[in-house]
Amino acid sequence: MSITYKYTILSVDIASRCMEVVYSAEGRQTMHIGARLPFEGESLEDVIIQYAPENLWLSLETPVVAPKVGLTGTIKPGVQLSGEMPVTEI
Repeated sequence: MSITYKYTILSVDIASRCMEVVYSAEGRQTMHIGARLPFEGESLEDVIIQYAPENLWLSLETPVVAPKVGLTGTIKPGVQLSGEMPVTEI
């Protein structure tokens, strides 16, 4: 799903190499996002797209499932798990 949004650059801090961008979309919460400045040869639009909160907006509309407090598990980075992750109850 794609969300049409508008952006406004609120501030630019060249020394810190960052900017504050306000993103808005109809029916969704306005987001203030800190983003890096474009690199030489890179378009502003590429950076704006990279930092756009589309996934955040969509995640706020997606139902969630609360895990049981106290569950623990182990993650081994780089290993593809199939199915459910093993979880140990305390």
